[in-house]
Amino acid sequence: MSFQVQNARVSARDRRLRKHKAPSQAEAERRMRHGERDRQVEHEHHRDHVLTFHAWCQVNGFSKATGRRIIASGNGPPVLQLSTRRIGIKESANAVWQAARAR
Repeated sequence: MSFQVQNARVSARDRRLRKHKAPSQAEAERRMRHGERDRQVEHEHHRDHVLTFHAWCQVNGFSKATGRRIIASGNGPPVLQLSTRRIGIKESANAVWQAARAR
């Protein structure tokens, strides 16, 4: 029996269900190890995590325009130049800046 004839007997539903081949045992174990490692990395949150400018604005609850005004005035936390067009702020620097602004 040819492949086409065998394939014609398989219903469309069965073809959709078998769209992807099951991973090998070694591949399944590798995925499990990597998943566990990624979950551990998510929990290892350190104080000097760098926030992007947008994330910093979200954390502090103001718009990007307000964030730019604060940085430009020199009253904001120290800024890290991540690339030529991207800046970031350390979480520890943000905490110090917030504490200095407390009344």
